[in-house]
Amino acid sequence: MEHSGRENPARPPLPRPRRVAVYLSLSTEHGRGILRGIARFFHQRPEITVLKFSDPRTYDAAVLRRLRPDGIIARVAQRRNATVLASLNLPVVNISGQIATPRLPLINTDDVRVGELALRHLHGRAYRNFAYCGNTTHLGSLLRYRGFCAAARRLGVPAAIPRHILPQGDQNAPYSDATRARLATWLKTLPTPVGLLGFTDRVALELDEACARIGLRVPEDVAILGVGNDLTRVEFAHVALSSIQLNTQNIGLLAAEKLQAMMDGTDLSTKEILVSPQKIVTRRSTDRFAVEDEVVAVGLDHIREHVGNTIYVEDVARAAGVTRRVLELRFRAALGTSVYAEAQRQHFERALELMSEPTLTLGEIAYASGFESPSVFAQAFRRCHGTTPSEYRKKLTGPR
Repeated sequence: MEHSGRENPARPPLPRPRRVAVYLSLSTEHGRGILRGIARFFHQRPEITVLKFSDPRTYDAAVLRRLRPDGIIARVAQRRNATVLASLNLPVVNISGQIATPRLPLINTDDVRVGELALRHLHGRAYRNFAYCGNTTHLGSLLRYRGFCAAARRLGVPAAIPRHILPQGDQNAPYSDATRARLATWLKTLPTPVGLLGFTDRVALELDEACARIGLRVPEDVAILGVGNDLTRVEFAHVALSSIQLNTQNIGLLAAEKLQAMMDGTDLSTKEILVSPQKIVTRRSTDRFAVEDEVVAVGLDHIREHVGNTIYVEDVARAAGVTRRVLELRFRAALGTSVYAEAQRQHFERALELMSEPTLTLGEIAYASGFESPSVFAQAFRRCHGTTPSEYRKKLTGPR
């Protein structure tokens, strides 16, 4: 057998596959959504092995070192856990907003924005009394309340917003009878009708049950809005609960992207990235306008029922059985805004709900939201939101 005289060059050894440890609570839609985002990022990276674990109450440095991960994505809810993870000298990304973690980069929901969005939603339904239910041990709860109050001040709400502070503990565990009794007592002190934000869907569910026990009607007396859009909670209330849908998949995707950059040595910063919520999913618990003027109520119902079409003030006045001038005066008195401005607000609210639907084009969203054309929609959107619809949508969907 003849040889060419040339030796085949030795193949370089294959690099050891990287291992990423992910610690999440998969018992909630929030955790499952983040995991889907992580999977989306690493799906095209076969050199990465993702190891999934339920987040422990405490992290053990020795156990983590024996696992030999190249990077970690974790829900860091205690300061001692942040200290342990920071001591590993490994890339670690925190995806929990429960505590501040200055030594670890954070990818999380923009909780101030959540509060602002909630207040505008309730205010847009003509509620002028507001309240908040959360706790003071979770940073995200404090930030949501801060955003709720800040938006109220900007809209001219004069009174301080009362809040009920829940006891420290696992917010997914059953509430004690004493906690539920205190919650019911607090609800009785609120002026009605009142727009109420619950820190999470679990809190909103407890609020709904408390209202049922003491005879408060939802949404006639109390409009309830939750956070998370967890169907295992919001659709099992006495009244189906409206909820703010968080962009958990984008949180997971951005966390994975950040970790990849840290493992590659291209991004070692500890800055935080905050992800805006996707939309408000309106159900019966806030599907009402808190106005006593029957003419205004009929006009608002007409706008809501025709939000997918171009709305003319004359048509709204005709539906309400009054002249355009009378309707405008009564809208101003009841809502502090014009008929046209309220119609525009509802058009935009509808558009923002549809923005997160990947199968719809921006043109389809424009027409489905009642705008005359995509160009009219784009111009109005930029005036209202300071950005284009495509740029806004890109922030929602994240990198592809």
